[in-house]
Amino acid sequence: MRLFSTPVWAIAGGCLLFNATSVRAEEGLAQVDGGQVAYEACGSGHRTLVLLHDGILDSSAYDGVWSQLCETFKVVRYDRRGYGVSPAASAPYDPVADLAAVMQTAGVERATLVGSSAGGGIAVEFALAHPDAVDGLVLVGAAVSGFQPTEHFRRRTATLVGLLSQGRLEEAVRDPYILTPSAEEARAFIAADLLAHPGNFGAGRMMRSGQGVMGRLGELTTPTLIVTGEVDMPDVHAHAGALEALIPGAQRVVMSDSGHFVYLERPGAFADVLKEFLQAPGRASGS
Repeated sequence: MRLFSTPVWAIAGGCLLFNATSVRAEEGLAQVDGGQVAYEACGSGHRTLVLLHDGILDSSAYDGVWSQLCETFKVVRYDRRGYGVSPAASAPYDPVADLAAVMQTAGVERATLVGSSAGGGIAVEFALAHPDAVDGLVLVGAAVSGFQPTEHFRRRTATLVGLLSQGRLEEAVRDPYILTPSAEEARAFIAADLLAHPGNFGAGRMMRSGQGVMGRLGELTTPTLIVTGEVDMPDVHAHAGALEALIPGAQRVVMSDSGHFVYLERPGAFADVLKEFLQAPGRASGS
């Protein structure tokens, strides 16, 4: 075990400072096909959340909401293969099977999946493959396979990939869609995470994605919350609108003063939105 701190972001001498509020977490390794995946769990609430990170950062992206969520729920987060402290994949792998292995190893039979960006796509694919194991979906700027991006999205992605591949982190984290202009502390967090875990960049290429998921969204029966940051890309907002229209009963929230990484930029507000959704009448026991 080790102690993880919930950050109150500040910068001094170029270093991120954290407060002393800590939560004890249990660490473990899930055995997956051809490798291992590192995970950690905290809390003991009647509901379980599994946090799925995006395609650039690792599970530490949820540091800002970790302690708050652990006070109310059992929470599991993990680094996909090649991200954070998880060993890199040696061959293409199925992220849905890896998520199933993490849940089984962590003793989780049923959970609400909180998926950011690419992690949201994995959450949807898992919910379609294992509907009885999911009691809720929270899709944050989610990218679900089958949605066709615009040329603007392609150009922006190519620019961002180019900057990252050249190690130009300071320029990459100035992307206008991931954070609002004043979010310097969160921007420093992203740069520090990528510097500490260079394997994050490109790790997602080894992940196999499901086909035709957009055409199956009507099959989802679990309560679903769709969250987007106000300044996120137009494609992400359009994608969120499609998810809201196609997933039966889905709710949609646009969070002001935030970009793609809403849980980094506004962790308190994001935790409140999440708790409100999960604790709504009829959902207290995961129904």
